[in-house]
Amino acid sequence: MKKLLILFSVFALTFTSCSSDDDGGSQDPFVGNWRYFTSYEDGVEFPLDDCENQDTINVSSNGTFTTTLHDDFGSGCEVDEVLNGTWDNLGEGIYSSTIDGETFVQEVSFEGNKMYFDEVDGGVTYRDVFIKM
Repeated sequence: MKKLLILFSVFALTFTSCSSDDDGGSQDPFVGNWRYFTSYEDGVEFPLDDCENQDTINVSSNGTFTTTLHDDFGSGCEVDEVLNGTWDNLGEGIYSSTIDGETFVQEVSFEGNKMYFDEVDGGVTYRDVFIKM
């Protein structure tokens, strides 16, 4: 169940692109290489396992991204899934991403070298935090 939430969160997070109304041609803060850092449920930190800590999102300024998810199949952490998609910055911290024809929209926040987003599901607030590599 947690892996599904993480996967959905990564999908939700991976949505952004430089729009034509960007100010002064500055680079979108979403662009870069990000590593899954930690997660919270209702403000309580749930440390990642060794494999989740290797999950990454590589976001390019050309509007594409690659998400790499890891799992332990008995012989240590291995790549479980690689997802490719496109992203768009809709403005005011709202991003969209499209993976396999499905589009997700999510508010993304940035603080220093960290990126996070919140999702409320069944009355529980989940926060996933990524750190820029």
